[in-house]
Amino acid sequence: MTEVLGARTCIFVKDLEGLFTEDPPINPNAELIEDITIDKLIMMDMMDMEDMVMEHKLLYLLREASNMREIRIVNGHKRGKIEKAVKGEKVGTRIRE
Repeated sequence: MTEVLGARTCIFVKDLEGLFTEDPPINPNAELIEDITIDKLIMMDMMDMEDMVMEHKLLYLLREASNMREIRIVNGHKRGKIEKAVKGEKVGTRIRE
């Protein structure tokens, strides 16, 4: 939908801060991935990111998109996170070209 509307950014609102190196409920030491390219995330996903908070197909769609250049994943359960993401501030995970 974002691509059809010509938007450059898509914001996913989840109940986690963003993407992590491991599943945070299982491993509390999992690290937040603040910024990552599509290609690097696809390589990581192929290796071991079975619990990713978004559909894997979306990565391939983003790579082929004409308009959309990034996806942000933010925690919608914490006040102010969505507003920061909309303003382009550093919050959650940024997946980019």
